[in-house]
Amino acid sequence: MISFFRWLFGYVKFSFSKGFREGFLNDCFSEGIEIRNVELYDNGFTAYCNVKKYKSLHRIALAHGGIIKVQQKKGLPFILLPLKNRLGFFSGMIAFIMIISFLSSFIWEVEITGCSRLSQSVIETYLENNNFKSGTMWSSVDRDDMCWQLMSAFDDIAWVHINKFGAKARVEINETTQNTEADEDKLKGIDIFRREIQTVAYREQKNISIKDSKNFNKLVFFSAKIPLYFNKTSGDISELSEKYLKIKDVTLPIGIETSTEKYLISSSQTLSDDEVKALARKKLTYAEREELEDFEIINKNEEIQLDDDKCVISASYIVRRK
Repeated sequence: MISFFRWLFGYVKFSFSKGFREGFLNDCFSEGIEIRNVELYDNGFTAYCNVKKYKSLHRIALAHGGIIKVQQKKGLPFILLPLKNRLGFFSGMIAFIMIISFLSSFIWEVEITGCSRLSQSVIETYLENNNFKSGTMWSSVDRDDMCWQLMSAFDDIAWVHINKFGAKARVEINETTQNTEADEDKLKGIDIFRREIQTVAYREQKNISIKDSKNFNKLVFFSAKIPLYFNKTSGDISELSEKYLKIKDVTLPIGIETSTEKYLISSSQTLSDDEVKALARKKLTYAEREELEDFEIINKNEEIQLDDDKCVISASYIVRRK
């Protein structure tokens, strides 16, 4: 983002020669003039400087017996310089920015995430009935109040938050945890229960690893997304992240959207009898910790079935609640 803003406001590459360069640099830093990417050579150096600060360099260079010359001009101001006498172009640009700013004050997309048991279409219908839909102005929406309305209307919603990303509203839902306790555990006066766990381990094991990972960036400017790459190859796993510019805790619809493409490679391994048994027993140990965490094991019986392609361990338990 720093490089983008430097390009936006413009900068120059200049050279300093025939003078006391150390004194020149010290005076620049003492006056708050940012000089970066300094490259020294026999009679002087080259460096980069902001366009507005460059004019001050002549005075400092003269004081130290040096001469500065522009080597390169880079940035948006130099691209627009030939168009300075074209009033229509700048008027159109200003009108375009005003239109984009006006359009970004509306909700153009509603994205709902986190729905598992709840129907996403039901949530969408509820939001539309409460005037939270595409085409609604952000200023007419109370996001906190809408969150409370959703939690009050749906018992399966434990927590909900509405985030604003430019012209997109993302409704993030966290559902309540279901009570999956067996009916027999609810019977009054019963302390001892029977549990059964079965685990399967296959001889043919596939190992998947990440071969390569690449990031593809897009510049987000209001609702427009400008690719900062020429070619993109889709990976086996794709992850999307967004970073928006903030000014005084206010998120602007300007930022970078990064798509991380991961490319996987797979390999296979055939386990021996002892290895496949050990893998099945390891899975059984994990299953015991999860399913019997709140119980004390009184008795345990195991049955191992070893086939050409897999190993099955069936375990039965007599347990008592702790």
